[in-house]
Amino acid sequence: MRILTCLITMLVCLNACQPKGANQKKTGDDSSSFAPAENVPAPPKALAKYQSLKGTLAGQPVTMNLASFEENNLDGWYFYDNVGEPIQVEGRRENNGRISLTEYNRDSDSCVFTGTFNTDGTFTGHWTGKGKSFPFNLKEDTTGTIRFTTITHEDSLNLLPGREDSPQGTSTGSIVWPTGGADEAVLVFIRKTIAPKYKTGDDAGVFLKQQADAFFKEYNGIRGDVDTTELKDRGFSWNWDESSRTNVVINKWPLLALETFSSSYTGGAHGNHGTGFQLLDLSAKKVLKPADVFKPGYKKALSAALDKAFRKQYSIPAGEPLDKQYLFARIIEPNDNFYLTPKGAVFSYTPYEIGPYAVGQITLFVPFSDIKGIVKETYLQ
Repeated sequence: MRILTCLITMLVCLNACQPKGANQKKTGDDSSSFAPAENVPAPPKALAKYQSLKGTLAGQPVTMNLASFEENNLDGWYFYDNVGEPIQVEGRRENNGRISLTEYNRDSDSCVFTGTFNTDGTFTGHWTGKGKSFPFNLKEDTTGTIRFTTITHEDSLNLLPGREDSPQGTSTGSIVWPTGGADEAVLVFIRKTIAPKYKTGDDAGVFLKQQADAFFKEYNGIRGDVDTTELKDRGFSWNWDESSRTNVVINKWPLLALETFSSSYTGGAHGNHGTGFQLLDLSAKKVLKPADVFKPGYKKALSAALDKAFRKQYSIPAGEPLDKQYLFARIIEPNDNFYLTPKGAVFSYTPYEIGPYAVGQITLFVPFSDIKGIVKETYLQ
């Protein structure tokens, strides 16, 4: 089974560029927009794009970054402007135009946005959760943002050609791709961050096919190991799959935060998954590390803030050792998998990194109010 680190980096590391015209499913273009909701039998492909939305939820100002992959599927993040802690949402648009976005959280209660995109460009409806319901009203606002389109590549391969009971490998990759909102030099910087071997004029989806080809090459390599007598009862373990998706979390000049989620199953008891984040300073054309954002000697204070955030999120009493039943160590060290929001910093840890697989990905938000003394003034917004 491939190690998890490869999953997090497989979207941002390329071996060699493929020629133009690589087979991909391309969804959306920069001139497209979410189609109106009036009695359409199915949403057009123009739905598949990225939007930066601003407005209100329960009377409070919010910002949402929302992308559509594979036409009807929606994925994004939003935050209350006064709080700044990102909340992930995912959902889809039905044929009647109705959109449902469910928050990804640890609580058993589902929090859901239900609404429609209207002819005036607004996204309106009601948020429901925890026994409450509030109206929301959002509209696209591109001020100080980078514009994106979305691209998806899907493919599959039979491991044993010619057999009806052949196991199958599947690969799906999706990305956001910058198309405007800054000069070409900045757009190229973003493209090279997503696809390090990008060259001007390259087809935007070329590396998605390359990623799939590499997966299928590895999959073909196990063909000789298949015991065909087991296919009927235990053949599921030979059905490999991988998927990856790069999306926008924060988009406010000069900072851009990108999320890359990767998952795979290559046999065994369970698959692997993880999410990596990259923080880009567009004005400096630089991918930031914690040392770029925090003052020298920041680690001790930041670890204390991460401890506080973890205890709050997982309801752990003060003083109880974190390695008693939750984590591998008592101290949470800051890592490089981080980004900034307008109101704080987010650090994320993939499964097995600081805790057991059952805990899953651990993502902690630290408000600037807890770490203001160690953040460089440049990045205090």
